[in-house]
Amino acid sequence: MENIELFRMLEIPKEVEKQLINYGRRRNLYIPNIIINKILKRDEWNVGIKELQELLDDDSDGIKILWELLNIISKYSYEEYIKRNISNDIFVATMKFCTRFLHEYYRTFQTYKFVWARWFPRQISLNEYRIGALEYEFVDAENREIAIHIPSDADLQKKSVAQSIKDFNEFRAKYYPEWGTVNLTSNTWMLMPELKGMLGKESNIIAFQNFFEIDTVNYDATGYMKWIFPGTENIDKLLPERTTLQREMKKYLLDGKKFGIAKGHLKSEYGLQNFIN
Repeated sequence: MENIELFRMLEIPKEVEKQLINYGRRRNLYIPNIIINKILKRDEWNVGIKELQELLDDDSDGIKILWELLNIISKYSYEEYIKRNISNDIFVATMKFCTRFLHEYYRTFQTYKFVWARWFPRQISLNEYRIGALEYEFVDAENREIAIHIPSDADLQKKSVAQSIKDFNEFRAKYYPEWGTVNLTSNTWMLMPELKGMLGKESNIIAFQNFFEIDTVNYDATGYMKWIFPGTENIDKLLPERTTLQREMKKYLLDGKKFGIAKGHLKSEYGLQNFIN
């Protein structure tokens, strides 16, 4: 696949597309296969991204590394999807990870910048897929698990979440049957028990929580801030109050209470048909 075809397929913002094309035209760089191979391996992709960034030198807006990673997708990932007969719809939904984060950065800072290169190897190496509302990562580590991630544009209504899980179970049965008994987990601020006191029973976040049994809670984690209060790092009276969650969370934090991230596992099937029918 030609890179320009991939840019259009993923609906990369036109302004960013122009920058990518300009970089591609003037690019005079050789990326050793050893670096590309690292980016495609779970236990080495952090090192691979770091080495690639060092080769690119000045890349303050992330355009160079985005081009290089999209180039790997056009030359490797797309071909792998074809070989494995995985649908083009799943390919596009999965790789639009980068498009989503370009738009999110723009909404917060009014400029385009790609700052998520460190996460992108999951999709590029076919370790993570978006199936409907959610993303599913095959974590082949010491303790195997399938990590559920929640995209910012996910429809978290109960029917949508249940349908996504059902469709994923069919996907893994077809393409990853050896993962058939592996637990589905999620590690996110959305599973924090305190949210039940902040949000109403009709909240989609609370509905999402109800799919899981909570295993651990980490009150020292602060990563929730960038999701609940984008572009803000300090806990003070200047925190925005545009949503119910922001208003309740602001009061909670200004009272000196700790929030964090919780990890849970999906309840056994959880009567998913009840949500689909």
